[in-house]
Amino acid sequence: MMPNNPDPATESPAFLMHDLARLLRSEFERRIAGSELGVTPIEGRILITLAMAGPLRQHQLAERLGVARMTLTGVLARLERAGLVTRHHDPEDGRARIVALTAPAQTLVPTIRAIGQEVRTVARGDMDEAAWDSFLAHARQARQNLLAATRRRSPA
Repeated sequence: MMPNNPDPATESPAFLMHDLARLLRSEFERRIAGSELGVTPIEGRILITLAMAGPLRQHQLAERLGVARMTLTGVLARLERAGLVTRHHDPEDGRARIVALTAPAQTLVPTIRAIGQEVRTVARGDMDEAAWDSFLAHARQARQNLLAATRRRSPA
C-alpha cells in the first residue's frame, strides 16, 4: 500500500525505475525458480538476454545483466556443460569470448518469454492498454535520451 505522503526521494525517477526493475526481476526469478525448466533464475536471465540480443561478448552480457564477470563465468560454464550455450573466441579480438545459445536452449526460450509476459501482466495490473503503452513509450524515450547523452560524452 502506498503511503499517503510518500518520501519525495523514493518517488524520484531513478528510485522508481530502480525499484520497478528490482521488483520485476525478483518476480521473474521467483517464477523461473518455481518452473520445471531445470535452470536457475540467473541462467534463465542469461538465456532470455541472449535470445533477445543475439550472441554477445561475455563482458557485454555481464553488463546487461548487472553481474560481476567472475560470477558470469561460472554460470556460463554450467550452461555450457548443460549444452545450452556455446562460448568461442571473438574473431575480431582473440581475448574476448562470444556467448551464443544452442538449439536446446532455443526450446526453453518460449517458456521463459511466457514467464516474462506473466510478470509484465502482473506489473500492468488494471492499467488500460493505452496507459501501459504510453508508460512504455515514455520509458523507451528516457532510455534513448540517456543513451544519446552517453554517446555525446564518449570519445569517438
